[in-house]
Amino acid sequence: MIDKNQDTHDKTRLAYLKPPDLARRLQEGPPLFVLDVRDPPELEGELGQLPGAVNIPLHQLKQRLGELSAREGGDILVACRTGKRSETAARMLQESGVERVFVLEGGMTAWRNSQR
Repeated sequence: MIDKNQDTHDKTRLAYLKPPDLARRLQEGPPLFVLDVRDPPELEGELGQLPGAVNIPLHQLKQRLGELSAREGGDILVACRTGKRSETAARMLQESGVERVFVLEGGMTAWRNSQR
């Protein structure tokens, strides 16, 4: 669950969504832009992909930030295998001016385990 007291505008802290909370959010809204920062070969592996995810590998994110400006605003969820690359990407997004960024806690590994 999101800590309601957590200031998502605080650039030094990251906000996290646990897999069950993400599942609920994907079903009930509000809409969420899902950014997967894994490398393309990882998307074909056993962990799969989140519904509607856009893939921009972490090593390309800085050069491709402009692609995210086409989204209609709202929250961004960043996902990777375990959450480490997502944290780096979330900080990068915050530094570029994106205000509401969330990290999938435990990454796609935790997501997959929660779906069993």
